[in-house]
Amino acid sequence: MEQVLEFMNDGSDVYLAEWNNEIVGTYILTWSDPFIWQELDNSESGYIHRFAVHREYRGLDIGKYLLKNAEQQIRLKGKTWIRLDCMAENPRLNQYYRDCGFQYIRRIDGEGWSANLYEKQ
Repeated sequence: MEQVLEFMNDGSDVYLAEWNNEIVGTYILTWSDPFIWQELDNSESGYIHRFAVHREYRGLDIGKYLLKNAEQQIRLKGKTWIRLDCMAENPRLNQYYRDCGFQYIRRIDGEGWSANLYEKQ
């Protein structure tokens, strides 16, 4: 919860997906991400973070719906690139993003973690 409040205080947009009065998914949009994207960070991009779908609702394409919604929100802000990152060691999630049309950019390594960067125009 503390991290979500941090995002909100930094000007990020927090989205919750509700179905039958239950939260089924979420994502956060940020308008800059120099920590992860480093020198590639730019003002033409929107960054998807904390993207998640409740496990009980897997297989209903809620994730694809949320990604499309995030893309629309990013475009409404006048941005031309949609970006996200995910843990490099999660092959299933990496494949999911590729299947959704995201292109692999590169891997970054932090202290005790690694992430793959993806984008689409």
